[in-house]
Amino acid sequence: MNRFFLLLLALLGAAPLAHAQASLPTIRVVDGRTSQPVPYASVGVRGKALGTVADAQGSFPLSQVGAAPADTVVISSLGFQTQRLTLRELRRQPEIRLMPQQQVLAEVVVRGRRPQHLLLGHNWVSAFTSYGFYTALDTVPHARLGREIGVLLHVKHPTVLENFHVFTSGRDFKSVTFRLHLYAVEKGQPSHPLLRRDVIFTVDGQRRGWNNVDLRPFAITLAGPQQVVATVEWLSSEAGRPGSKFLDIPVHLSAVHTLYTRSKSAQAWTTAGANPSLYFDALSYPE
Repeated sequence: MNRFFLLLLALLGAAPLAHAQASLPTIRVVDGRTSQPVPYASVGVRGKALGTVADAQGSFPLSQVGAAPADTVVISSLGFQTQRLTLRELRRQPEIRLMPQQQVLAEVVVRGRRPQHLLLGHNWVSAFTSYGFYTALDTVPHARLGREIGVLLHVKHPTVLENFHVFTSGRDFKSVTFRLHLYAVEKGQPSHPLLRRDVIFTVDGQRRGWNNVDLRPFAITLAGPQQVVATVEWLSSEAGRPGSKFLDIPVHLSAVHTLYTRSKSAQAWTTAGANPSLYFDALSYPE
């Protein structure tokens, strides 16, 4: 009898929480000037491994964020001013309007000698170690949204990025969509973004091999000398089989390279001594 009452109390206690989760709205992120959706806006919880990524139409269920009412939710997208609101405030604003941000980036002047072809990054593929976007702690399909992996690169001279390559290995997804990030480095940590617009690409989630992205339309030029962190972020995926979980990027353990990872966009970065299988074809201009 006592067990029956304990079970009844547990069910009654869980009911308000379940109702609260079910009643959380879907939020739409739009351009504050044009009212057009902001695709794949980042949604993080300050200082925590919580959050999600908006879909291609700029929408995300607030239930995916996982925040407490007083937590600060950070909503951001390249080219827009970041908004910070508590979860309690977000529940009252089903539409978030991000205002365009004037980007003032230093102009990089490329001149001097004839350019030299450069491989920037790591084009080896380890057969023994890899970074898996799925972990044993993940219990819901959207857990990997916003997860990033990247590496510290040393840019010696003004450099033009022509192509990006990343090696993926998987069997579970029809496709996976990623975003390429380039960050400046301050005090050993990725800081502000260096790209002017999003570089978004989709890979075949059921093959093992290199994926290539043509960067020439983006006109990406990096000043040198400087340190840059290049990462790829999981934005969305199309499942290829029930319970789709696995897609990896090979990594090579290294004492002289720095691997950066984070689970969500407002979380602190974690580092390790490793080098992921990603690199750039570039033109370097020694002065």
